[in-house]
Amino acid sequence: MARPLDHKRRQDLLLGALAYAAQHGLADLSLRPLARELGTSDRMLLHYFGTKDKLIGQALVASRPDVRLLVDRQSMGSLATGARVLWNDMISGGDQEPRVRLLLEVLALAMTQADLYGEHARRAITDWVEPLADALRSLGVHDGAEGRATLLVDGLRGLALDYYVTGDSDRVGVAAELLIASVTAV
Repeated sequence: MARPLDHKRRQDLLLGALAYAAQHGLADLSLRPLARELGTSDRMLLHYFGTKDKLIGQALVASRPDVRLLVDRQSMGSLATGARVLWNDMISGGDQEPRVRLLLEVLALAMTQADLYGEHARRAITDWVEPLADALRSLGVHDGAEGRATLLVDGLRGLALDYYVTGDSDRVGVAAELLIASVTAV
């Protein structure tokens, strides 16, 4: 008889796998080093998740923030402020930085491994663009709301990539401010 799943342990392993992937990347992820880091065995990871691909997929799903909730928490008049808070969290070691680093890797991997990462990459884009476009519409921006939301989401991700690679916080920070100001101008 199969061992019943300990759901708390499974959740802890999932969060640990997410942290490990954010630190070490997905491209060369191997179950044995991951299991060692999590204080378990590769067999137990397979018991809880079935396959390495399923574990990665579930970790990526767990890494997605509830964007609608984030947008709803911001008063619609402070969308620019919310974007600045998000930007600062992305580049200052906040909760969003490891998620964004992992997401950037997923977006790159989706171009060559669409079967594994394509849906996660698409969801990462639409999960952000749609609520931000709705927020812009509620501010009176009807023409081009999706385009502006796309510019903000993809622009901040691109600037984050620039910052992670170059470390040039001054230049990239100015560009982020210009981007936020132009997208959120009503």
